[in-house]
Formats: sequence, structure tokens, C-alpha cells
Amino acid sequence: MGKNKRLSLLPSSFKWAISAFVLLTCLGFGGAALMSHDRYEWSHEKTIQYYLGDPAEGEAAFKKPYSHLIGITHVHSYTMPLVFFVIWILLQGVPTSSGFKKWMVLGGSASILLYNLAPYLVRYVSLKSVSVFTVGGIGLFLFYFLPAFFILFEIWFGKKEEE
Repeated sequence: MGKNKRLSLLPSSFKWAISAFVLLTCLGFGGAALMSHDRYEWSHEKTIQYYLGDPAEGEAAFKKPYSHLIGITHVHSYTMPLVFFVIWILLQGVPTSSGFKKWMVLGGSASILLYNLAPYLVRYVSLKSVSVFTVGGIGLFLFYFLPAFFILFEIWFGKKEEE
């Protein structure tokens, strides 16, 4: 967006569409957090058990096969960048510094990479790399919700006239 192309100056129908997108993707992140809590209870030990299995639980808790990891990575490698790309584009209509916007892009990209890489690191490299899930997950939430807040704030409470 060029100079003075703030989100607050958009027609109300566009503001509603953007707000619906941001709020619905917030629900998606909330669902992902609940799913993670259900599977691993946000515990490193249970995350390791989920991906490597737990012999104490018998055959019901088997090691996740490579095809399972590929399936998860495939879906997340397409959807996460698309959602973040829309947020990054919308962030261009918020009057914040260019440096802040670059950090949101770099941080979001790194978080996506870390979160998608984490299962492979746990499975094939080291159990200690389970903390990459935590770093990636916190990054995903931070680098999504911070710009999402600024976007929604600009849409509904930003200046209504051109500068």
C-alpha cells in the first residue's frame, strides 16, 4: 500500500471482511492450542511420547511413522504461510515502522520453520530438541496475534481521514 493507504480508510464492507478473516484465524489458532493441549498437555515429556511412542502404553502408543510426519508438515507448510502472508499484507496498512513490519515477517517465518522442523528434530536428532516446539509455538502466537491486534485496532479505531 502506498502512502496514506491506511486500513482505517477502507470501506466498511472491507473492514468487516478483514475482521472476519482475522477473528476466524484466531479461532483456528485457539483450536490448534486446544489440540496441542489435548495431545501433549504442553509437556515436553508427553510430546516426546507422542512422536516416539511409549513402550509402557503398549501398541496403542506407537512411534509415529515418517508418513505421519510428512502429512502434518505438508498441511502446515501450505496453510501457515498463507495465513501469515495475509496478515503481513494487511500489516502494510497499519502506521507502524518498517522495521517492526520486517521483524513480524522474519519472526513469523522463523516460527513457521521451527514449528515444522521440530517433529523431525525430536524423532531423528535429539530428544532435547523438543524445546523447539515451545519456541516455534510461542513464536507463532506472538508473531500472529501482535500484528492481528494492530490490524484490528487500526481498522476500527485508526484515523478516519487522510493525513
